[in-house]
Amino acid sequence: MNWEAIAAIGEMVGAVGVIATLGFLAFQVRQNSSLLKNNTRQLEQNHQVAIAQAMATSDRQSDPMLIVAQSNELSRIFYKGLANYVELDPESKMRFSLAMGPIIAGVSVKFMEQIKLEIADADYLPDQANFLMKFLDTVGGRQWWKTNMQMYPKPFVQMVEDVLNKREVKNKAV
Repeated sequence: MNWEAIAAIGEMVGAVGVIATLGFLAFQVRQNSSLLKNNTRQLEQNHQVAIAQAMATSDRQSDPMLIVAQSNELSRIFYKGLANYVELDPESKMRFSLAMGPIIAGVSVKFMEQIKLEIADADYLPDQANFLMKFLDTVGGRQWWKTNMQMYPKPFVQMVEDVLNKREVKNKAV
């Protein structure tokens, strides 16, 4: 056997070694990519769960109706405010507004989102209007609305005014 044959065999063994190494590296890269994808998915899921939990906790803690329901004093103020807002003392007016404002604002935000997305439908508006009217179609609710409606977007104010006016006409007819 001459040196050229040994060199050729060495080159062949080296080439096979390089190919085997490249195959092994490709396998490891694929395996690592798969692990990274799985970890990323898991992190995204954990993040979504954490956000959902934070929102649920936040919503429960900041729900104005829940806050009113949990406080006897605030419940009395809210009840009196719905009956006659203008007769409340200044502190009670402020507390009533701090409860009433977010309730109305929540509906306003949803209403404006529907308008912006052009998906406001005939079914949505009456449901929201009926919910609002539980608060606004009272003596005190109307008084509060008249003094605070400027805080809300014009399309929302127009919708509320239209519903209140229709209810007023119905009540006069009855």
